[in-house]
Amino acid sequence: MSAITARIASTPECVRMRIFKALALLLFSTAAFGQSLTIGLTFGGSPNSSDTAIAPVRTDISLAPATANGTITTVHVYWSSSGCTNAVRIKFFHRNGNTLTPYEDRGPFTPTGGDSTITLSPAVTVRQGDYIGVARVANCGNAGTLFGIVSTGYVAFGSDVTGPVDITTGTSSGNVLFLYGTGTATSSTAKVIPVVGSVTGAFGAQFKTDLQLLNTSGGTLTGSMVYHPAGTSGQPTDPTVPYSLPSGQVVFMSDFVAGLGLTGTGSLDFVVPSGQSAPLTIARVYNDAGTNGTSGFTEELVGTTVASSDPHLMFQGATGFMVAPPDPAKARFNIGIRTLSSGATITAVLKSATGTTIATVTKTYQPNWFEQPSAAVFFGVASIGANNIVQISVSSGSAIIYGSTTDNTTNDPAIQVMTVAFAIA
Repeated sequence: MSAITARIASTPECVRMRIFKALALLLFSTAAFGQSLTIGLTFGGSPNSSDTAIAPVRTDISLAPATANGTITTVHVYWSSSGCTNAVRIKFFHRNGNTLTPYEDRGPFTPTGGDSTITLSPAVTVRQGDYIGVARVANCGNAGTLFGIVSTGYVAFGSDVTGPVDITTGTSSGNVLFLYGTGTATSSTAKVIPVVGSVTGAFGAQFKTDLQLLNTSGGTLTGSMVYHPAGTSGQPTDPTVPYSLPSGQVVFMSDFVAGLGLTGTGSLDFVVPSGQSAPLTIARVYNDAGTNGTSGFTEELVGTTVASSDPHLMFQGATGFMVAPPDPAKARFNIGIRTLSSGATITAVLKSATGTTIATVTKTYQPNWFEQPSAAVFFGVASIGANNIVQISVSSGSAIIYGSTTDNTTNDPAIQVMTVAFAIA
């Protein structure tokens, strides 16, 4: 029995039911293709703990991000006491790297005690990945929390946060904060192409990415493709290409990244209006050898939520495997990581072909981060051996993880996108 499973099994039945309900909401809440929008982790029942009492005036910020772009009209917060006059303010935050910046504030409100429902007037416009917080601005009552499960948790600050704060300077908790907002989604990131690029590689390689978009629906598909460059946390201001594709038609984009006036590698998001889907997309990554032709592979798009049932989405609690090339002298091997709006913490283990552990690393990534280092750099070792095994587990957040193998003679690239082998509930 795993430590997580044992911890849940030892809790009372009533608490376990709330735990499993919260887990299901954590894993399956999504606004992709629908009209609903949540921010914060939805809850039911009563808490079994309270927030961290770091100061009489404090702000708790849930680390369960907004599931889509849209508007929030209603907020639920579990408050321990009634009659706390003007004790609560509701706040909304953008995240850029480790910086949380408040951009909307409502209140103060007087909670009813228990599950308090607060109507926001006016409604608050949020973008996918934003956070919600509750400020305790009067010395009365506190927000409820739930311990006993693995969750995104929350971070607390000992003040009424009114300006930018560094998330690493707050007091972190793994408990579920009983705070969430609901509203109407307008659009969301439905699919991701893990890696695209226009870049000069080793041994004279010239890697490029071509895209073909096909509309198989009965009406025009609209949306946008957002390119997030490597080595940074993606932002809404990253290069964006809108599309409007009539039914039954195809659009071809040659050397997509170069078409943006850029070089390098990155990943590509498909942001679609609610009620629509992403177009059928063929992404071909290849080495352009000029008069000698091209060699490459077709890359699959990956869904961004567990509810999409995409086996290539590595979610919290999931473990997957990859295998290094059989002859390291003939092929180079890189590891690609693309996180989603919660960021991710992963533990990676490098093993020999016979299963002996060579190296173990734990890494934490910011939201919408992309990188593709060599496997040796990733693990901090001198080299990667023949048929080495890469085992990666996600302890928080979610990510798309892949291995990129390139032939040193022909520069023919190949990809293995990690699949969930097993998961701890």
